Amino acid sequence: MGTATAGGDVEAGFAKLQGEDFEYYMQTYSIVLGRNSKKSTVDVDLSSLGGGMNISRHHARIFYDFARRRFALEVLGKNGCLVEGVLHLPGNPPVKLDSQDLLQIGDKEFYFLLPVRSILGGPLGPRHYPNHSAAGPVVPHYNYHLAPASGSLVKKPRRDYYDEEFDDEDDVGGGGGKKIRRDGYDGYGYSGGKPSLPAPMDKKSEGRSRVDRDADNLQLQQLEEKDVVSSVATVLSDLCGPGEWMPMEKLHAELLEQYSSVWHHSRVRRYLTSEDWPGPESKGKPWYGLLMLLRKYPEHFVINTRSKGRVTLEFVSLVSLLS
Repeated sequence: MGTATAGGDVEAGFAKLQGEDFEYYMQTYSIVLGRNSKKSTVDVDLSSLGGGMNISRHHARIFYDFARRRFALEVLGKNGCLVEGVLHLPGNPPVKLDSQDLLQIGDKEFYFLLPVRSILGGPLGPRHYPNHSAAGPVVPHYNYHLAPASGSLVKKPRRDYYDEEFDDEDDVGGGGGKKIRRDGYDGYGYSGGKPSLPAPMDKKSEGRSRVDRDADNLQLQQLEEKDVVSSVATVLSDLCGPGEWMPMEKLHAELLEQYSSVWHHSRVRRYLTSEDWPGPESKGKPWYGLLMLLRKYPEHFVINTRSKGRVTLEFVSLVSLLS
């Protein structure tokens, strides 16, 4: 889910895409860019924004890499994507994204921008995390003063500031944080307004506490789980009638067909393979991780098991289909 606008309305998001004539706020940790078709829709339809004819239906995915604590771009379309003038093609490793990186897909250019504050932060003070069993997207709150998105894209002179939040574990060298480029721009690291000098950093203010970072990791993981749960609920509601059950094997096959090329490979491994579950209970059950996830949400799913000799079969249905 996200918000695409043509003006300068105040919005909130984990990140922002800023084009000459559009702006899009990421309100989930993963979005797909491409073009809409009769078979599927994408989060950002670049074709309708003047991206030209060389845009694939699923051309690229921008996502938050939990392991490396940074945003990245995964190229899916055969014509590739330009990031800071460098062409990246499908099959290459995901490209690390820094704030104010200039992206080009087809004929469309736009900036990738990060909020100056935490992607999951908010006003300084006590942090309260909501119960994620409630429905609805989780959106961070910021106070923004955003300039209109109209006008040509002009690459601005860049200054560096340090922020430990998006610490790049692969970077070599001293220092506790990764260097992130931005211009003085209220809310997001983008052009406009007077540059605001970075405040001096000391040991007390360097980065955020490990407790907060762990809490953010947990919140992002819960967002991923909710996204998978939503996909499962969609498949079950489409294929099952009232009172019907679906074998986990069939559910796994449906998810593999519909989402294996859309989900990030780490999510596919976690929920559609048994690679992360090496125990004997997962042997021959590539859906074992998915089964463990669904059991965490008894308010939405009912799991039924049947045994045939030494073989245990699992079936799943929606609570709404059985009530």
